[in-house]
This record gives sequence, C-alpha cells and structure tokens, in this order.
Amino acid sequence: MDGSLTDRLMLQMKSVSGGFNPGDTTVCTAPARMDVLGGLSLEAGGVVAQMALPCRAGVALLWRDDDKMIFMGRQHGQKHQPVILPRAAVFSPGNQSGDPVIARANDPPSAWTAPLLNVFQSLINKGFAISPKASARGAIGATVVVDSDIRAGSGQAASTAVTAALLQAVNVSCGLSLSAIQKAGIISEAQRAADGNHGHMVDALTVLSAQDGPPAHLLRYSAQPHSLLGQIPLSKDIRILALDTGVTRATNRDIFGDFHLTGAMGAKIIETIYRDLGQRHNPVHGYLGNVSPELYRRYFRSMLPRRVRGADFLRTYGALDASAGEIVPNNMYAIRTTLDHLINEYEHAEHFLQAMEELSESSTDTALTAQRQLIMQRAGRLLLASHHSYRLRLQLSCPQADWLVDQFSTAGPKAGAYGARITDCGGGGTVAVLLDTSDHAMDALLSIISRYKDEMAMEVIVREAGIAGSAGALI
Repeated sequence: MDGSLTDRLMLQMKSVSGGFNPGDTTVCTAPARMDVLGGLSLEAGGVVAQMALPCRAGVALLWRDDDKMIFMGRQHGQKHQPVILPRAAVFSPGNQSGDPVIARANDPPSAWTAPLLNVFQSLINKGFAISPKASARGAIGATVVVDSDIRAGSGQAASTAVTAALLQAVNVSCGLSLSAIQKAGIISEAQRAADGNHGHMVDALTVLSAQDGPPAHLLRYSAQPHSLLGQIPLSKDIRILALDTGVTRATNRDIFGDFHLTGAMGAKIIETIYRDLGQRHNPVHGYLGNVSPELYRRYFRSMLPRRVRGADFLRTYGALDASAGEIVPNNMYAIRTTLDHLINEYEHAEHFLQAMEELSESSTDTALTAQRQLIMQRAGRLLLASHHSYRLRLQLSCPQADWLVDQFSTAGPKAGAYGARITDCGGGGTVAVLLDTSDHAMDALLSIISRYKDEMAMEVIVREAGIAGSAGALI
C-alpha cells in the first residue's frame, strides 16, 4: 500500500470528521492498469494482456452516527466538488445513480460520485447487509474520502481503481467476504451504470489481483467472457513502460460499446454462413475470438459487407441478443473494418504473450542473446502492428501518440527500443513501450520525452509497469 497516499487520505478524513479516531477508518487502495495489447478485442472474446502500474487511487471510509452520506476528495491534484446526500437516497433498494438525487445531468461536478454510489446500490440490490462489523446501529451514514494519483482520461482505468478501492473498503469494514469474481462484477456493473464509463470485468480483475513487482507480471486473460489465465513474470532484461501523453482519451462516443455491437453483428453473419453451408459444427459460439484468423482471412473476410445499414442487417440476419446493444436502423456499421481490427488484435495479443513466455522461460546466457533479440523484435513488431491498425484502419490514434510511437520506431532495437502502441480505446491516453534494460534504452527514453515537451508543448508522465507499488487491491 502506498504510504504517502494512505497518509493523505487519513489527513483529509481527520479534517472533515469531528472526534476522529484513526482506528475507525478503513483505508484501501488500488493500482492503475495498462492495456498492453488486446484492448478492443475484449469485445470479441479474444486474448488480452494487461499490467498494473505503480500509480494508485485510494479511499478512506468512516461510518457515521447520522443519516448522511458525504463524498469528498481529489484526483490527480484536482479537488472534487463535495457531495452530501441523505442515507436513504443511497441505501434504498432499487435506486440507481441515474435518479435525480445525484443530478448528473444538471450538476456535472457531482458526476464523479456516480460509480461510488453504484457500489452501495449494487450491494444493497444483491441483498448484502451494508453496516460496519459489530454494529447494532440501525441508522448510519458514511464519509467517503477519495484521493487518486491517476489522471482522468489517461486510459489507465482511473475510475476502476477508485471504485475497486471503495468496494474493498466496504468489504473489509462490513465483513462481506466477497470473492474476487464477485468484486469484479460489482465494480464493472457500477461503472457501466455511470455516464461515460464502460467498465469491464478484465480491468476490474487487474486492479484487484495484479501481483507486485519485482519481477513485473503480465496478466493474461480470456475474454470469454472474463477469466484470468495466469500472470507471466517478465524477463529481467525487459521493461514495459506506460507513457501518459497528457491527452485525454476519446470520450465523445462509446468506442467499446460500438465495437461490441459491430463485432456481434459480424459474428452473427459468420454463424449464418456456417449454417447456410450446412455445417453442423459452429465454432463461433458468440465470440469472434473463436474464429481462426487464417480461416477469416482466407474465406470469411471476402463475404462480409464493408458497411451495412442497421435496417438491412435486421431484415437479413434478425435481431441480436440484448446484451450486444441496440442496432439503430438508420446507422451504418463498418463490419469488415471492425472485424479486421478485432481478429488481428487478438492474434497480436496471443503471439505477444507467447513471446513474453519464451523470454521468461529461456536462459539469459550470452549464447542466447541473438535468439532473444529476435523474440523481442517479434514482440515489438506486434505492438507496432496494433498501433498502425488503430491509426490507419480505425483513425483512433492522436498526433501525440503517433509522434511517440514513430520516435521509438526510429530509435529501434539498436537503441534498446522494440515497439510501442496506443492503448485502451485510443484517441489519446497512454502509449505502451517495450524496451530492454540497457543504458542505450534509457538514453533513448530520456531523449524522446525531452523532445516531446518541445514538440508537443506537453509533459509526458512515464511509469514502469508491474514494479513495486503495483499490487492489486486484494494483495
């Protein structure tokens, strides 16, 4: 746990709570996370690689003797507007944070509390008793203090980390004994119910379960629908860095939702092709991740429409399951482009994870240096291929991310730089970079971030993924 973050939370709680007793306050923290590779293929049931970052969000929870729910705090140095609500507005079964009590639409500064309120609501609606351990009080309230070092819009799961920290604090103080999967479900549900948040089980599992370094660990997931398959310890001669560009990632559309819906449309078309060909065995089972990339490129791709109007799709293929999202009849859907990216992306992630496993399992003897270089170059090319798909196929990159990726590509393996890509849903946020641990790599990194400030008139924040301070909220 980050001592300085914990100290800040306790000081803030002391400043707002009369008769403050540190022993009555529960403090929990959770790390940021980075989508190393896979990202949008979450929406296709693909393979995803994530890592935790040594940058944390924390929550201090103090149960009160009155009926008030008080939320206050700050994020990345910026103070939130305090929100005070009657306990009944939060703890009444069936309420949702979309109710006027939060007034998100009329009072945007209060919107930061929506995922937090959804945590309490989700627990209440699932039948959990939300009251502190060993308490006989019938009417209680709470003070919730939030402090986060994760920049909003950085693509590092800032909201997920705060939500996870609060849920863990409630779990500890109330003795709920929720499992990791239950917690991840509540976190993602709480975020999806808040405007502007996608919320995915995989992100929640990372901020809950990531191991602390050293060594740094790369988390390997299957998104069918969400299972942690293992954590790969990185080889000692590899570093994966998160470079926050300072650009707030795209928030003007639900990119994950768009990909989820369009991917489901593509899967329905492929399932229909199997059925029309009289095939009894259909390997798709609702997930594009079950379609062989080779089979897709050789057969299915040419059969897919480049674009299709929603009404035409519904007439030809019928409605999708409600969980896929709503098809708007007058909208155009780029089926082939979306599937090209999703299928290539989960193939990139699978091969990248295999490369990381090879490097982790092999010796670092001098005789194998050339072989290791080839494996690292292959992993780096996979990152670059992913970035180019974001940049050229989807137009989901940004000039700042492109500049960073181009600079590391130009430096190349001779300078210890193997590849880079924009992460998450693109449009800004964070760039992932694969480096070795040589002095050349450090020199290249320092030179690039120095020139970034001159070229872009912005600061880039660099963090090494998986090092000490990256432990999940449950560890």
